[in-house]
Amino acid sequence: MTDWKKMVGNVGNQQYSNRLKVLRGRGIDTKAIEETVEKTIENLIKNRGRSFVIFGEPQSGKTEMMIALNAKLLDEGTDVIINLVTDSVDLLEQSLSRFRESGLSPSPKQYTELPQKPDDFNHKKWVIFSKKNAKDLEKLKTLLQFRKQIVVIDDEADFASPNAKVNKNQKTRINQLIHDLLGTTGQYIGVTATPARLNLNNTFENDSELWVEFRPHPDYVGQKFFFPSNGVIDYRLHTFDVDEGSERNELENAILHFLCGVAEQHMRGFEKNFTMLVHTSGKKDEHNNDIGVIRNTIDTLSSPEKLSFEKIVNKKLKEIANEYSDKGPDEIVKFVLRNIYKNTIVEINSSKLSAKVSDIAKPKCLFSFAAGGNIISRGVTFDNLLSMYFTRSVKGKFSQDTYIQRARMFGNRKEYKNYFQLWCPTELMKNWSKCFEFHNLAISAMRSASGAPVWLSDHKTIPTSSNSIDKSTVDFEDGEMSFHLFKYNDNYDKAMDRGGRTNSQMLDILRKTFSEEEFPQYLYEYIKRDLSEDPKTDISFHKTSQFGKSNNKYSYDEIKNIRRKKGIFSNNEFSRSERPNAKHHLKIFFNKYGDARLFYKINGDAIKFIRNKK
Repeated sequence: MTDWKKMVGNVGNQQYSNRLKVLRGRGIDTKAIEETVEKTIENLIKNRGRSFVIFGEPQSGKTEMMIALNAKLLDEGTDVIINLVTDSVDLLEQSLSRFRESGLSPSPKQYTELPQKPDDFNHKKWVIFSKKNAKDLEKLKTLLQFRKQIVVIDDEADFASPNAKVNKNQKTRINQLIHDLLGTTGQYIGVTATPARLNLNNTFENDSELWVEFRPHPDYVGQKFFFPSNGVIDYRLHTFDVDEGSERNELENAILHFLCGVAEQHMRGFEKNFTMLVHTSGKKDEHNNDIGVIRNTIDTLSSPEKLSFEKIVNKKLKEIANEYSDKGPDEIVKFVLRNIYKNTIVEINSSKLSAKVSDIAKPKCLFSFAAGGNIISRGVTFDNLLSMYFTRSVKGKFSQDTYIQRARMFGNRKEYKNYFQLWCPTELMKNWSKCFEFHNLAISAMRSASGAPVWLSDHKTIPTSSNSIDKSTVDFEDGEMSFHLFKYNDNYDKAMDRGGRTNSQMLDILRKTFSEEEFPQYLYEYIKRDLSEDPKTDISFHKTSQFGKSNNKYSYDEIKNIRRKKGIFSNNEFSRSERPNAKHHLKIFFNKYGDARLFYKINGDAIKFIRNKK
């Protein structure tokens, strides 16, 4: 006789494998998803990790990875999974919809769909979605008070979750409520493209040695393309100087270029609807100005009876169209004018009357325009984004995590990446590039699993807001970077021996001697560029030495792995150098087991390394 009780909710433990089959059936490469999920489960179960981070590039497919992770956790018997999203109804609906479409069992629920008594939560599995606001988290804490096996997956984890009062011996409300949800048995996974804040804030005591990298899929277009370390731009970058009165004209030019760009895509057979994104400010009045320029431009092109029609078509549109067709501008102009009624203009996250993100995230009109506030800068993926007009700057230092998140042009853009249009003021572009330069150096070092992460700052950029940095555990002066272990031999000593060679020649020899993991290409290009920009820049190539030979206080693991949270490359090393005042310092440390690491450090006040020594 069938035991029907055992049938209730029993879908087996194949949800994860079934999800992978679905993705592969859509032609999606699942390698990065599988690597990330398997490493995460290992951290949770085998390593018993209480709190750690999954980091990956902006808009690199983290939502699909999170769906697969939820499926795997359910297969492994997790009772309650809480998926936290930023405090936006738009983003909640966008994420919740994608999770529900995946067919997870149990289906994800938001707070309003849950039982209202704690007792009703017992004996069932739950996948819950909650915004990171005090009201929802407070109610969720009460409902889940009797559940012990809880896994919290915190999307955009560096936003709202860290404790901004860390140096006041207090906790912000959201941080405290997530602490309460976790209790003494819950496990926390932060998911973000910008993990510096979580590390330097000691958010939920996350363990950086358990961090997992989610690598982008093969069709991803990100920082390597838009901010190349060699400076070679392969897309349509428009930089300009900003002054009063010029920005309106630049925006109008960008709009006309976008219209011609869409025409070009259709003529090359990529017949899609496309979006132009305008992000200039967080202020409502300025959003209205942006929307006004877009509407006025489209209205003029839609009204041949107006005197301004001839002027904008003959003096601007035709001239711009020359850049988009080798057949002459007329075909481009014809396409634009014939299809000009196929447009939508959407204001996002600005006022109570603003449209939903879903109205523009997947463009439904040929020419789709979006302008608005902060939600544009984080969490939203814009399909078929062809143009981005970005002028939002700051008066003080650039917070690297904020500006990395604002790179909305990143994503699945492989089919049309060389045609992408980015409009950005010259000075802002320089500082934006520096944010990615420093971030990339930090990520390169982190991939080596060589110790606590190191973050870079200078007079213009900082890794994250200063009030979120735990000053009791973070060192602002004594950072260093190191890379993968390698088997030590004489060839490395020879490579580090200057022997009359120039700095540039030495770097080229190191590039040939070391592998990418041992001496990352990004670091090589960064130092090379610094040499070319400032002839006075110098490098010290230190003599190799054995780590732990004269100090019996180091542990076996420290010597074996050539790593210490407090660092190895002491300031005394500068004085032992043949060029103690050099800006860049490179040195190999080896151990008695025949292994070695390359270490890198910057000398001076221009750039600081920041490391959490907790």
